[in-house]
Amino acid sequence: MSVSEQLHQWQQAGTRVWETLSRKPLSALFGRPEPLMSRGRVHEPGRLGRPSNAAPTRITLWHFGPNGLQRHDHASLETLQTVEAQGGRCWIDVCGFSDIDAIRELGEHLALHALSLADLVNVERQTKAEDLDERTLIVMQMPHLAGADTDTPLSQIGWLISPDLLLTFREQPGDVFDSVLARMDRPSSRLRTEPLDYLACALLDVAMETGFPVVERLAEQLDRIEEAVMTGQGQDVLGQIHSQRRALITLGRLFWRQRDLMARLLRDESHFNKATRIYLREAYDQAVQLLDMTETTRELAASLLEIHLSISANRTNQVMKTLTIMASIFIPLTFVAGVYGMNFEHMPELAWPWAYPAVLGVMLTIAIGLLWWFRRRGWLGQTPDPGP
Repeated sequence: MSVSEQLHQWQQAGTRVWETLSRKPLSALFGRPEPLMSRGRVHEPGRLGRPSNAAPTRITLWHFGPNGLQRHDHASLETLQTVEAQGGRCWIDVCGFSDIDAIRELGEHLALHALSLADLVNVERQTKAEDLDERTLIVMQMPHLAGADTDTPLSQIGWLISPDLLLTFREQPGDVFDSVLARMDRPSSRLRTEPLDYLACALLDVAMETGFPVVERLAEQLDRIEEAVMTGQGQDVLGQIHSQRRALITLGRLFWRQRDLMARLLRDESHFNKATRIYLREAYDQAVQLLDMTETTRELAASLLEIHLSISANRTNQVMKTLTIMASIFIPLTFVAGVYGMNFEHMPELAWPWAYPAVLGVMLTIAIGLLWWFRRRGWLGQTPDPGP
């Protein structure tokens, strides 16, 4: 086969390859990129998304009926229907969003709008309050302690308040409601007799209190870092300080949104009764206090970073000062040694018998004099002399 025939075959092969690539869509060649909201997020309004790390779903029902307070753990739809036939008021606590089908059935039975149920279940780290005719929807986040880690995990919690029904949706299980449950177990508790918005207000209050131990933990960690920095052991704490600052910035944004949420609930008369809104002031005051504590602790972290950088710079300056003093002492000695190291024939000092020890004495006198002068000026650890 000649060279021209080989070139012709290569040209035809290249043409076929180009036609194949041009007819094929780019998505088939390089793959279709994954949507940004595909991880645990919903793609359609009203669709319930199940996060990959969702906790097991547990539904607890409290019934305020003619026979007093009744609690039903692991309640089902049949349990709810039986309780509804008895009359009274109900509090349903849904903890964990792994069983989406059970949550959807509960929402359909209670005639919840798909968008409202999606706001309560889908974890989107939002803070909102909406008036839905005779119902009030509230969604916010709670911070949690995470052992010795500097990261601050957040979990979503939501309320749906109506005259005869209170719904709470919690992303993660925990003991956040234990103090309210202990109060509600007492027969004389107002939580049994007051409207359900009073119970919702108490739950909002304890949800806000979860931020205090988190901020206190961050403040304690900053105190330990400050001790390490001030004692000269903080050479490797720069990363820890930045981690603390990031956590405090996240908490500051969270508490800022919570404060605005509580202010809106206090300002809008459609969410809570007039007699109940006065108790919301406690939750609002807690939000303001948490925001102030976070800002103060973040300023401490910023000042601690400046102190660390100042101490590092001061340590570097001390090293440079020591090296400069050593160089200043040896500069005149080098000058004297350089003068008498010149190879001139007529140098009268070379013929003197005591010239060598005399030059060494002069050099030693210069070194001692410079050390005395540096020490008198306070450059070698003493207080500088106020004199000239």
